[in-house]
Amino acid sequence: MTMVETVKELKKIESKAEREYKVLLKKLKDSEYADLRVLILRMAVDTILHRRIVEALEKAYKDALKLVEDFGYGEEIELPEDAPRLQVSQDVVLIPGMPAMVLAPYGPLGSRIPPEEALRELLKNMPEDVVIPEEKLEELRKFLSEFTELSEGMKGNYKKLERKAIHPILRAFAREAARNEEQPAALLERLLEKYGK
Repeated sequence: MTMVETVKELKKIESKAEREYKVLLKKLKDSEYADLRVLILRMAVDTILHRRIVEALEKAYKDALKLVEDFGYGEEIELPEDAPRLQVSQDVVLIPGMPAMVLAPYGPLGSRIPPEEALRELLKNMPEDVVIPEEKLEELRKFLSEFTELSEGMKGNYKKLERKAIHPILRAFAREAARNEEQPAALLERLLEKYGK
């Protein structure tokens, strides 16, 4: 079973569990069932949360596939741009393009924040002979600065969410999302250094 099939199966099971909880809650309306009803309600709310998360994963998978198809490939096969297609066909990742490349010896990009030397190595291997016209370069710098601000805003808000969230799944999501934002922030910082002159 592929990862996306597993996600679809999870969605089906979570949806069925949610329906069953609702049926049971309807039967537990009398006051003598109050304690049990609160417990079942708590489990039903968890089930709704889980279903929405797997629905979001499924939608992210579809949206990422479309993005890869629209922008991931040139006319000819070029690596690492072809990596997302290989990842989909080999069931390496759920969301294609993540990770799109491996930074030896640090592992796949996307799995953890690469150390400074890995970022330098990654950017060093980018072709230097590509001439970017000045007006495009200015536009690129503007986008990189905007993305840096957005990334910092996301990281800060995920950290706030982690502090405020009570549910362990939401806290774990917020914590990992904040950590995940550290990688693009580091890459953007290096790209600004490269193109910001």
